[in-house]
Amino acid sequence: MAGLTVARDPAHGSTQRELRQVSLVVGATNFTLYALMALGAWAAWGGLREAVEHERSAIGVVADGTAILLINLAYGFVVLAGTLALGVLTRGWTARVLLSAGVAAVASVPRMAALVAVSSTPVDSRYILGIGLLGFCSGVVGVLAALVAATLVERARSEARQRELEATRARQAVDALQDEEIRVRRLVFDQLHGTLQYHLVAVTAGLDQLAEQLDAEGALPRAADVRRWAEALEEIREQDVRSLSHAVFPSGADLGTEEAIQLLLHRLPPQVRTSIELGPMYQQLISRGSARMPVAERLVVIYTVEEAVSNALRHGHARSVHVRADAEPTADPDRWVFTTVVDDDGTGPTLPDPPLHGLHRHRERLEHRGGSLELGSNPEGGGRLTFRLPFTLAPDR
Repeated sequence: MAGLTVARDPAHGSTQRELRQVSLVVGATNFTLYALMALGAWAAWGGLREAVEHERSAIGVVADGTAILLINLAYGFVVLAGTLALGVLTRGWTARVLLSAGVAAVASVPRMAALVAVSSTPVDSRYILGIGLLGFCSGVVGVLAALVAATLVERARSEARQRELEATRARQAVDALQDEEIRVRRLVFDQLHGTLQYHLVAVTAGLDQLAEQLDAEGALPRAADVRRWAEALEEIREQDVRSLSHAVFPSGADLGTEEAIQLLLHRLPPQVRTSIELGPMYQQLISRGSARMPVAERLVVIYTVEEAVSNALRHGHARSVHVRADAEPTADPDRWVFTTVVDDDGTGPTLPDPPLHGLHRHRERLEHRGGSLELGSNPEGGGRLTFRLPFTLAPDR
């Protein structure tokens, strides 16, 4: 229909160019080898001797040999260019064989005429017939070999592109799942930290008022029971609900990695000395206002530090915990590696390869993201946990 425009697929055009390039390279190599082989056949059948006797000069001999070489090279490139020009790459293998044979047969006529015109060409009919058939077969085989190579290369590249596409889709699916998980965590955190705590505070206040009324009515034992219920409810709100909301989404995670770790350390008992130290590279990232670590990786860091601190207090009976965090650049300016070291003054691991207990699942999470986790002892004899987590700078979401 008039005015109808068909959009061309850029990927298809790129694939055709790649096929053509591979065919040209492989075909040119094949026909160069054939031209050298034909030159050797010319010399073996007496062409070289005839040239020496007829030309009587080195220049004439070289000229005849060069002519034989160039004629066969020209024949090969004509066959290759002709088949490609006829669109052999877009056809099936039957059509490819027929086209290659047709072009080779047509190109063989001027080739043989040119070879016979060279004075030193052997006149033996067996040589003429043999070199003619060999040239025809070499033309067909040379083109088909180039097409096979191009097809194999294209197939390998297509499979590589497909694997890359599947990997990209998998990463996008994982990112989507992580985003949804973070959204649900925030929603549950808001419900626990906001709505549920508000209702518990309101119920506690109502119980306190009820206890006052009972006091006024002289029902002191009942008032004491109500106050105990209010205290128990307040304890549930302060400890259980807050702990659950932190487990769902750590406090300060939206603010940043450093802020969340500081809040985590601040919740420890006062007799445990804590400190956090930021390395120069991470401080530089913060000072220049770069996009920070994505929330998904941030949660991995926070939960791993929390588990390390819990193990230091529970298993190592530590009284001091020090966290050092820094960022290491990579070749990609947007790709960094977050390195964290948690030292304590506890007893430290007694085995060279200590059991990880709850840290095992954190190591799996880190390794899944290309990171690592190691547990050992520090120079003072306490425990030392070191973990690394690659991340890509991204705007906070």
